[in-house]
Amino acid sequence: MYNEIITSCDTHLPDVRAGISVSATGNATAIGAVYGGISFNMNSPETIAVLREMFGGSRRSHALEWASLNTKRFNLFVLENENYQNGMFCIGKRVSLERYTDKEFKDFFKPLSQEAKDELKKMPCIFARKNIDFKKADNPQPAALGRITDIDCQGEQIRFCFELFRPFIEQQFINDHINDFGLKFATVRNQLDEEHWSIRAGNLLKIISGFGIVIE
Repeated sequence: MYNEIITSCDTHLPDVRAGISVSATGNATAIGAVYGGISFNMNSPETIAVLREMFGGSRRSHALEWASLNTKRFNLFVLENENYQNGMFCIGKRVSLERYTDKEFKDFFKPLSQEAKDELKKMPCIFARKNIDFKKADNPQPAALGRITDIDCQGEQIRFCFELFRPFIEQQFINDHINDFGLKFATVRNQLDEEHWSIRAGNLLKIISGFGIVIE
């Protein structure tokens, strides 16, 4: 609520109609009386930043945004040496929507038409790093939930802009519940052992909720 109020920045109170008498020297605190209204200019970026910090507006809730995402399928990104901290990453086309992706998804999404991009932005995502060993994540190694905000093809690479939702979860938790997450696995390895982008069928929102994880 505070974030919405602060970023609108058009709130004005009546203009001051009376004078103000204030005096102070050195580092003393100035105290005075104001008679009439006060007009605040809320368009200053510095003011907005201070108020956001005061009211906690710098960290907005993603609960409603998460709840609005697709419940039929989700994206899984597994990258090597990627911390997902800069709001953008690239992945090679050769490892995109090849393995672990049903043919119907591959046929529709791989050409990355505008319609496909629009659908991808509506899908929840798991952002993970390649396991350090077979079926074993580094300790601690978080995986993130979120969504894609922009997609751009760049030669043999695809650039994704993204938004992360909290809380983060331990990647080893996904390894330990790989079947519950609807991911592929075998006796000695699973999907998180290989760098790739895949689209999986399933309701990720329900899966996450089933583990008692609440998106903030």
